[in-house]
Amino acid sequence: MRFVVRLFFGAVAGTLLLIATANSANAQYTSSVGLKPSSGKAGSSFTISWNFYPCKGPVTFSWNGTPMWSANADLQNTSGTVAATVPAGAQPGTYPVTGTCTNARTGGPLSAGSRFSVTATPTTTPPPPVTTTPPPPVTTRPTRPGTTTTPPTTTSTPPTTTTTPPTSTTPGTSTPTTTSTEPKPGELVLDRPSIQPGETLSASGKGCEPSRMVTLTADGAEVGSAYTDSTGAFTAPVEFTRIEAGRHTVVAECGVRLTGAVDQVVTRSSGGQTGTLVILVFFVLAGITVIRFR
Repeated sequence: MRFVVRLFFGAVAGTLLLIATANSANAQYTSSVGLKPSSGKAGSSFTISWNFYPCKGPVTFSWNGTPMWSANADLQNTSGTVAATVPAGAQPGTYPVTGTCTNARTGGPLSAGSRFSVTATPTTTPPPPVTTTPPPPVTTRPTRPGTTTTPPTTTSTPPTTTTTPPTSTTPGTSTPTTTSTEPKPGELVLDRPSIQPGETLSASGKGCEPSRMVTLTADGAEVGSAYTDSTGAFTAPVEFTRIEAGRHTVVAECGVRLTGAVDQVVTRSSGGQTGTLVILVFFVLAGITVIRFR
């Protein structure tokens, strides 16, 4: 009976010893892989930290099953780090990073792994273009000095030109009538074919760039300005700063070049000269009479 009891306890003790020995042996096998950082975009860098024991030969690290990096390991070098880079063509998602080496005791593989998350590359949306709308033409149209004051050059005009209307002193002439022809695209229309000093002239054009300032010039001098509307049309007063008889070409610069022509008429009145001549003859005759009677 005692023999049976001793045999039973001996078997139990042997079993516990074997289990402890196996656990101790298994506890000596270590394999782990860590990633820092564990996420990033394609092409970014990260570090692989590893710990393998017992291991002989190199530790091979693979990205999603494809070997890409390696590290030297043996019974003395059981851990270390490896610099790695996410493949440039990796799409957003989670990929396994696995390390594998040969067990120095059993000849079998030792492996461990971790997972890396590839994030999407942020897309930057360019800011919307800044558009500057010019102020309404009513509030920002420059005021031409000629619309309210007489041009300085008008003082050189002979007095007979400003005191006698052309229609009453010159036979066969009449004041030009205004025209209201609607301009066609790319055309500049003047409301009068001819003008005399001091008369108003209006220019209308179409086909310009919308919301753009228009500068009107004649013979190299600025004679008017305006802003085009949303359709590219405009109407502007024209003021000549010089009085020169003849045909003048008016040019409108508004992103395109529009031209029109107007005749400037300077009429001299003969009435004043005739009256002066009569008075002069009268005084000559009176002088002759006085001398004769003496």
